[in-house]
Amino acid sequence: MSRRTIHLHTFCSVKGGVGKSTLAIVCAKLLDRPGRVPVLVDCDLTGTSIADGLRLRAPAVTLLDDGSIDLEALPTGELLTVEETRARRAQRRDALRREGQTWKDRPHPPPYLNDPLNYAFLTKRPARVDALLWRHERDKDGVLYLPSSSTHDDVIQSVEWFFGQPFDWARSLAWTLDGLAQQMPALTDVVVDLPPGIWGFPHEALVLVSTLLREEPMPDDYPPWHAGPIQWEPNPFLVTSRDPNDILPALEYVARQRARVPTLKPVVNRDTEGLNALRSMARARVGPLLEATGLHETLERVGEMSGLARLFWDGDVRVDEVPPEVRKTLRLEEEP
Repeated sequence: MSRRTIHLHTFCSVKGGVGKSTLAIVCAKLLDRPGRVPVLVDCDLTGTSIADGLRLRAPAVTLLDDGSIDLEALPTGELLTVEETRARRAQRRDALRREGQTWKDRPHPPPYLNDPLNYAFLTKRPARVDALLWRHERDKDGVLYLPSSSTHDDVIQSVEWFFGQPFDWARSLAWTLDGLAQQMPALTDVVVDLPPGIWGFPHEALVLVSTLLREEPMPDDYPPWHAGPIQWEPNPFLVTSRDPNDILPALEYVARQRARVPTLKPVVNRDTEGLNALRSMARARVGPLLEATGLHETLERVGEMSGLARLFWDGDVRVDEVPPEVRKTLRLEEEP
């Protein structure tokens, strides 16, 4: 029996503010074409949310008697308006502030990625993730979204996870993605926007990517992707700016992970100098050990584009404003 393939596009960075989330959104939108069903998973759980910038409509979810989300309920097929979504977000903030610590086990609408992650952590099984997906208000946008929450109490919980047992996050993410794949037979692509930084959860996620690339067995408490009906095909990126205090640690990290994640591609975003200038600067600064690996030659770039810079101000980006070379940089021209 042939295995079904789902492409897993991951975006990480050394630091914030380099346009990682923007490129992840662009990637998802470029994948939105006939025969493809992309889902963008916003894993940047450290205080930002794509729901704050994009004009997204939350799903109308099934509620329990106490007003919290039933994370095991089937999709209702209904969406809130943008205005209703914003009102529900404000109500969630108020509910968390009013109820103290009880919110951890009883998340209030609208749903965020935080909720199925916590559910998977507590139960070791996926929630009904397909019932939690958001959509853009623009009807022609076929991307499905699962944003993180920027609400203070949700972020506090996420920060606590950073100091928990190693790979708690990665395990919960794996079960959440597994649930999404099992519940959505048409799913073809998952785009994951990781938190800034190359340690903790982002590094754990890349270890998960390396396991998939090497076709190694998954740990016992993970979904059995190595032997299951779904084949995950990773497409990982490390997004950096051209600032030396960003690009140099980024290249060092790529070099250190090269044996395990050979397809991790360093991409310089918002570049105005050109690829040759970037590679020359990197060659002069990385030192003889890294220079000998030829790592600087793997650098690629995305130029400064006003359309992308306005993404979170306008709440959307027009795909026809994205230059064709961006598709090549994101390795999407190779996609069937």
